[in-house]
Amino acid sequence: MDRQGEEVHLNTEEARGGKTGMGVRYVLALSLALVIVAFVALWLLGSRGPAQSGQAAETASSPGPAAS
Repeated sequence: MDRQGEEVHLNTEEARGGKTGMGVRYVLALSLALVIVAFVALWLLGSRGPAQSGQAAETASSPGPAAS
């Protein structure tokens, strides 16, 4: 910090209140990539449910104890 009369001059690190270049962008990029991979996996694996194999239609059409 440098004072020149009434003015206070700060360098970049002092003005930001921390250090720069600590790898934050790499953590964010890796996190985003992992989230995208997880969503794609859920989308692909989630589409293989009971409705795809025909089990849901058989269960819905068979009369249960409440129907008698």
